[in-house]
Amino acid sequence: MSDDQNDYLWSGAGEPDPDVARLEQLLRPLGHAGTPPAFAAPGSRQRRLVAGVRPLLAAAAMLILAASVWFGWGVVRGGWAVQSLTGMPLLDGASLDGDGLLRRGGRLVTDGASRARISVGRLGQVDVDPDTRLRLVSEGGRDHRLSLERGTIHARISAPPRFFFVDTPSAVAIDMGCAYTLQVDDAGAGLLRVTQGWVQFDFNGRTAFIPQGAVGATRPGVGPGTPRYEDAPAGFAAALNQLDFGRADDPARAGALALILANARVRDRLTLWHLLSRGTGAERQRVYDRLSALAPPPRGVGRDAVLAGDRRALAAWWDSLRLEGTTWWDLMKKKKS
Repeated sequence: MSDDQNDYLWSGAGEPDPDVARLEQLLRPLGHAGTPPAFAAPGSRQRRLVAGVRPLLAAAAMLILAASVWFGWGVVRGGWAVQSLTGMPLLDGASLDGDGLLRRGGRLVTDGASRARISVGRLGQVDVDPDTRLRLVSEGGRDHRLSLERGTIHARISAPPRFFFVDTPSAVAIDMGCAYTLQVDDAGAGLLRVTQGWVQFDFNGRTAFIPQGAVGATRPGVGPGTPRYEDAPAGFAAALNQLDFGRADDPARAGALALILANARVRDRLTLWHLLSRGTGAERQRVYDRLSALAPPPRGVGRDAVLAGDRRALAAWWDSLRLEGTTWWDLMKKKKS
């Protein structure tokens, strides 16, 4: 956007951006067209109050307008810009040579020799690897959403938490202001690697919080597994796969849990905290004891409350872990907003 167009957005001077002009035209029918109601003349005190409040109201209105234009940019444009990086991706079935527009309900497909880049409104970008198929679900407001059906994407988002979502066959990746790689195979299983910030992985109330440097798997019909750091001790990945996605009556569960508990570092309290809410009662007791040794629960958090799944107790313990400075309640408030 040029300086003249920025001036128009803030003061009405200069040339408007075409998309902003289109938005104004769409909103014009909602403008007030009648005679404003008559009000009694305010007294001197009221005049001083109005004079003081007017600049604040004007600033608030301007901020709301700017935020609406910014976060609704995909709606204004009618979709998200797509750029072919290599090869010939297919945009809604047609070869994309250069730039295009991915509209709501539209599909982008790359073959083994093509890559593409999507501009997520003004929130960031998503790079699309070869052999990937995805669809644009919604493109503006507080719900910027893709559906990754198969393949690999690399997302980098600079926006408030819970503005960008990626649906997969087995979980929803919810952006908390971050950068990450998300893979989905032909069976619908997924793997998420976070390189910056946090991502919430969610499916039917089963949730995993994955911080920078960690990975989390997900499976159809089950949802997200237990996150672990990339540098977790040898055997962690296979053991968590057994606990998260194996049969509940498989004798191998005991050995998998024993491996995790015996080798867990202080850093692995991320994994142990998630395991407090998973598995059998006997398994969770063993996890509690190991996590308590590595990071004792804060005052007021009792063993019985944690093992009973008390949300406040689990939240308080999570907060005390101070993983990357993000608290449980911050995440929960953003989830409910």
